[in-house]
Amino acid sequence: MIKRRTYTLRFILEWLVVISVLVTMLIGLVSSIHVNEASLSASYLENNFRYAQKLAGNTTEVVSGMQNTVNALAMHTAEHPFSNKDLDDWFSVNKQYFQSLFIADAHGIIRQVSPSVKGILPGTQLTSPASQQALRLKQPFISEPYYGKAGHLIILVSSPIVDQQGTYQGFVGGTIYLEEENALNRTLEEHIYGDGSYVFVVDKTGRLIFHPEKKRLGDIVTMNPAVKQALEGKSGYAEIVNSKGVSFLAGYSHEKITGWGIISQTPRSVLDKSNRQLVGNLLLTALPFLLVTVAIVWLISKNISSSLSKLALYSDRSVGSGGDEPEIPTTTSSIYEVQKLYQSTRMAIRKVNRRLTQLQAEVRTDGLTGLANRKTFDAALQERIRRQAPFSLVLLDIDHFKKVNDSFGHVTGDEVLKQVAKTMLEQTREDDLCFRYGGEEFGILIDDEHVQLAWHIAERLRTAISSQKQQTGTSITISSGVANFPLHGARPVEIVSMADQALYQSKADGRNRTTLFQPKQARSRHVR
Repeated sequence: MIKRRTYTLRFILEWLVVISVLVTMLIGLVSSIHVNEASLSASYLENNFRYAQKLAGNTTEVVSGMQNTVNALAMHTAEHPFSNKDLDDWFSVNKQYFQSLFIADAHGIIRQVSPSVKGILPGTQLTSPASQQALRLKQPFISEPYYGKAGHLIILVSSPIVDQQGTYQGFVGGTIYLEEENALNRTLEEHIYGDGSYVFVVDKTGRLIFHPEKKRLGDIVTMNPAVKQALEGKSGYAEIVNSKGVSFLAGYSHEKITGWGIISQTPRSVLDKSNRQLVGNLLLTALPFLLVTVAIVWLISKNISSSLSKLALYSDRSVGSGGDEPEIPTTTSSIYEVQKLYQSTRMAIRKVNRRLTQLQAEVRTDGLTGLANRKTFDAALQERIRRQAPFSLVLLDIDHFKKVNDSFGHVTGDEVLKQVAKTMLEQTREDDLCFRYGGEEFGILIDDEHVQLAWHIAERLRTAISSQKQQTGTSITISSGVANFPLHGARPVEIVSMADQALYQSKADGRNRTTLFQPKQARSRHVR
């Protein structure tokens, strides 16, 4: 017969703990990486989207300003004779926007230009596609980027010159060199960060007109998903893979005047770096705990296995000993005691569980009134907002409660609080959460999107309480404030603050009334 291999209890316990700890660490590590990656990914996507939107808005402002400048110059030229010195003065004021300003007649011949540029002088015939298009359109016009004779990537901003008789006299043009210093270039300059993030811009045809790699200017990138969305007039964010196979977290926006697409993106590799740092930190943090845990388990298992080993030895010696039964070890218990220990432990666990259940209920409940306490309310409020579930919050306060305590004592005051809590449970629905907020302040969480329902419940409760005789022999009144999520706020502190403001409005208006929160410009609704 083959003898089966056996293991000591100490060995099993130690390895069980080590494996359990390692598995727990692995699960925690994987979960942490997943959460970290999801959180960072969402953050980068949102930030890049917001930044692309900001750049699009800035670009709109700059381009509008340039067009307005050219329009004003065209109107001035149509009304007054214009010399080259006058044009120089205009350019001096607006040189942060343009590389040059010129006035052309109806045949596309330059009459004035500032500053003088080699090859572009008065009398020069304009032949660029953008100039010809400006002559044809005879209206304010911003051209697509094009390459000039000197190899500059240019945008032409033009406006027609029309005299008082409505006759077309030509146009005023302003040139913007995208690769040189100007207001538009500064708005759309390179944004490269240490993590590899950068911005690029495409025109309406999907051609790169701004990019950190200058050699890529002019490339067509319409296959990029973010570019496609931006050129379709959409704004948003997405994880994309560019033409080089690199994954990016991109935000994109559409510039409405020029039709350009603006994309801000961060390489996904930044998440890998963050995850590596996270793994390293977790391992460094967890390793000491692992060693301490193994040491503690080794000591405990040694203690347990020592007693059980003696029991095992006693059992082994007892088998086949006949009538000479060995002496029962004094350092351990018999089988009966082990069973009793198991039974006692099981009973103890049941008692502990019952006690824990009781403690949990006590932790969630106000000891005096039996309503949910402030901690339970805070958790319920946050959970509803996390689920985006519409609800209304009613905060109520017993009017002049201090007088009850001063006149009749705190014992009577406690009875009044209990009676109010009992009435709250009677006048609300089963699913409504009634809670004691603190002192003589109470509240109700009402799961319903209609704030009027909460207002009616609060009114019904107010009426019921005011009609009751209390331990004092008199009646009491309450003041209430009602606020709604998401109508009046999006965060817990906002909802509580709005309900509290409405409650204080009830107090200010004479107490014994319910006030529905309204913005400051509107009057709050209240009933007495």
